[in-house]
Amino acid sequence: MIKSYSAFTSEIDNVELAVSEILQQLAPEKNCLKSTVAVVLCYHEFATNGIIAELYKKLKFPIIGSTTTAISTSRGFGQLDFSILMITSDDVVFTAACSSSLENGLEEPFAQMYKNALSGHTETPKLIISAAPLMLNYAGDNYVDVLNKVSGGVPNFGTLAIDNTADYSNSYVISNDKVGRDFYGIIVASGNIKPQFIYASFSPEYIFAQTATITKADGNILKEVDGFSIMKYMEKMGLAENGKIKDVLHAIPFILDYGGEGIPVSRVLLSWSEDGCGICGGLIPEGTKFNLGMWDKKDVLGTTARTIENILQNENASTLILHSCLARSYALGTEILSETEIVNETVAKRIPYIFGYSGGEICPVKNTAGANSFHNNTVIACVF
Repeated sequence: MIKSYSAFTSEIDNVELAVSEILQQLAPEKNCLKSTVAVVLCYHEFATNGIIAELYKKLKFPIIGSTTTAISTSRGFGQLDFSILMITSDDVVFTAACSSSLENGLEEPFAQMYKNALSGHTETPKLIISAAPLMLNYAGDNYVDVLNKVSGGVPNFGTLAIDNTADYSNSYVISNDKVGRDFYGIIVASGNIKPQFIYASFSPEYIFAQTATITKADGNILKEVDGFSIMKYMEKMGLAENGKIKDVLHAIPFILDYGGEGIPVSRVLLSWSEDGCGICGGLIPEGTKFNLGMWDKKDVLGTTARTIENILQNENASTLILHSCLARSYALGTEILSETEIVNETVAKRIPYIFGYSGGEICPVKNTAGANSFHNNTVIACVF
């Protein structure tokens, strides 16, 4: 049996008071079973003001998490807040580990991280929960592919760190009392745990019919579409003028068709390179056909509510983790908290949960090993 407990605080200035509030809500002395970990989602100032380190001293069990732009738990929701979900069990083994710096590559740091995380497990893990850094020199797919390789395809669910600055300079990953922008953190679970996954993106009516082809790209760098430079293509589509994008960069979704696999993959432009190419959150292979999409507040809130209802059909569920792409929040306009609010209303007191916005979503497309995928523009859910 797995039990989970959430905590929420808006106290950002007084470390002692914030930690006291969190401990009072979690009651770890009373509620912790044999194996315990925690997932954290928070506003970026909580990652750097000392609260994380002080909380880790008190909890004495692993913490993995990331910064985000808005959060929701059963105890509250908001933008400038801190949330934590404590997960504990007598018949599930939870461990955690983080990588060394990823500046010089992924394979060796990921292999060592996963090896460290396996300590204490006597069975093959059934779930990885990921907290990934937003590093523009990597596509989110790179993280997924390398971790898939070193783990042998263990189902991987998680998020890329994000923040509310223009250059994402305050996007942090959290591992115990460590906070940084260039390492990866994981929770690994084995034993009596049966995770289920679901994801959702656009409703079909919000995808434009016109199809284009990526004619030049390099990894996650988009260079040409239909033979035009990406900026010229945007101008041709009326989305840019005189070399400048008209709308919020992230609010222009690219819906890719990966070789007729029947699974649409969405990508967003995160930034521009110095030579005017688009830097995307995930891989965009040359020759791939795509359609542009558009956001609609009603569709964002509807897909989120339906996703929650669908996954909570699991009557044995004890824990729910949710992430929604940052790009989806742009459809909400000034009502930025409406998605966090509807998550709170839909889940209510049915199950302990944690929700936050994501710089990129990691979620299996099937409830089987080997189906781990990186997404943009989706809402993803994991229940166990």
